[in-house]
Amino acid sequence: MLVAFIVASVAVSCGSNPEIDRQLTKAEEIMEQHPDSAYMLLNGIDKETLSTKKEKARYALLMSMALDKNYIDTTTFDVLQPAIDYYLDNGTPDEKLRTYYYQGRIFQNKGDEDDAINTFAKAIDNTVGAKDSLCIARTLVAQGGLYANLYDFGTYTNCHLKAAKIYKKYSYDYYEFDCLLNALNGATILKNKMLADSIYNICTSFTPVDEYQSRNFNGHKLTYIINLGTKQDLSEIIGKQKIDSYNANGLLNLALGYNILGDNIHAKQLLDEVYESGNKIDTLKYQAILVTVLRDLGDYQKAFSTYWDYSHKQDSIFSIQFERKQKFIEEKHDLELKAQEEAIEKSKIFWRSIGVIVALVLGVIILLLILRSNKAKKELAFQKAKSAGLENERLKTESEKLALEKSRLALENENLQLERDNKALEAENLAHRVEILENESESLKNLIANTSEEIPLEVQSAIKVRIEMLNSLLAGYITSNEQYEKPYDTWVKELTDNTEEFMNSNRLAFQVSHPRFIKYFEKHSLTVEEINYVCLYAIGLRGKEVGNYMKKRSHVNISSAIRKKLGIDKHETNIGIYVRKLLKSL
Repeated sequence: MLVAFIVASVAVSCGSNPEIDRQLTKAEEIMEQHPDSAYMLLNGIDKETLSTKKEKARYALLMSMALDKNYIDTTTFDVLQPAIDYYLDNGTPDEKLRTYYYQGRIFQNKGDEDDAINTFAKAIDNTVGAKDSLCIARTLVAQGGLYANLYDFGTYTNCHLKAAKIYKKYSYDYYEFDCLLNALNGATILKNKMLADSIYNICTSFTPVDEYQSRNFNGHKLTYIINLGTKQDLSEIIGKQKIDSYNANGLLNLALGYNILGDNIHAKQLLDEVYESGNKIDTLKYQAILVTVLRDLGDYQKAFSTYWDYSHKQDSIFSIQFERKQKFIEEKHDLELKAQEEAIEKSKIFWRSIGVIVALVLGVIILLLILRSNKAKKELAFQKAKSAGLENERLKTESEKLALEKSRLALENENLQLERDNKALEAENLAHRVEILENESESLKNLIANTSEEIPLEVQSAIKVRIEMLNSLLAGYITSNEQYEKPYDTWVKELTDNTEEFMNSNRLAFQVSHPRFIKYFEKHSLTVEEINYVCLYAIGLRGKEVGNYMKKRSHVNISSAIRKKLGIDKHETNIGIYVRKLLKSL
């Protein structure tokens, strides 16, 4: 917790300014397309507001990029130094790559080509994992230019070919064409005809963007023809191209071309013009061509003197190349040794840290084991006390269970007795109902037998049907056989499905069995439909059930009319209760 608190405190105290971070991000986004705007944006940031090392390093690297892209050459490390101090040890592959590249550019501006080459080599070594392909391409171009100064044309050619592939990927045609021209020059000097022919064919598909690129292309094209073409090709190209279409090095190639064609006077004039112009040229190339021209002109003394200077400079260059290669090898060896030492030191620190962590972990484990042992003892004592309490509770619970079991058995005995009593009562009720049905059936039969002439046929038919229904129902109750109840169920369904017929039949049955009941309603002027309605209440239906059975919305109006004729106040009693009480009293 203490370490976490310290880390959090440091993070809060060393946090970057959000506004500065936003400005730096904006400058980085517009750096490629608008380097002048990026420079103005960075120049407007107060460096005193930069708080963390990372923030200062980022500003330093972006400002160095802006200066370089705006062609402001610097020869000191004042601006870039914070980036060198931070990124070379703590940066991402991209940050290391960019820092090494701009460090190499400063060495190059100072004229320190040895350190520039070594720094660019370190930049290339840090391209693994880097995403800034354009910076890789620029590093290769800068590295190739320095190797050209050392006359290492193999490395010079390879560097520009690699850079050309990167520029092609991002459709930077201008830079791709420049790299291909340099690669063509290198392949031509190396007399690698196959490679030179391939590059030349690609170059012919490009159109020079400006006069500088056009002159450069003409010069390298002339070099290609001189070294790998025929005299006829050389004569044709010299005849087509004007002198002002070549740069200084192109004019040297043109002078060599005139020398090959035998026009040494013209070649000497061109060499003198180039020398007197003061333009930067390849001195060794100039002297090598001049030696040949002077020799062919017969000026052997000047030719020898020029050749002497040429050999001396060439030896010096070879010596420098050897020293640089040796220095590079030694520096590389020193870097490898340093890397090994750092790896060993890091390994020691790592294992020491592991040892300390293991010791701390062991200490914590021992402490936890002691605490756990003490806790286990307390837990054991607590469990023993708890077990004793639970045993007492168990015995008490078992005693209560026995008492409850006795109560349950007594209750079950009472329930069994009640069930036997209920069954006996049900049997008694069933016998009573059977007796009532039998009496009603006999009463209806006697009524038909004794008064058959006075009872209308439709009433006799209704009574006979009800007698059959009662007989089926009695048989079902007596035998508990559902087969006897099927005719009853069929009759009930057929009779009740026809609402009007059932209500008439029901009224006729009541007219025979309770004539005074029917006469009472006829006396109060109830219509046949209203008496049918009242008889539904007489068989035990309620108001809602009567309405559902009749399937008429007007049954409420019928009920209201009956109440009015019978003199029943709608707030006094329910019409169904009134009808059933009347049935019992009449």
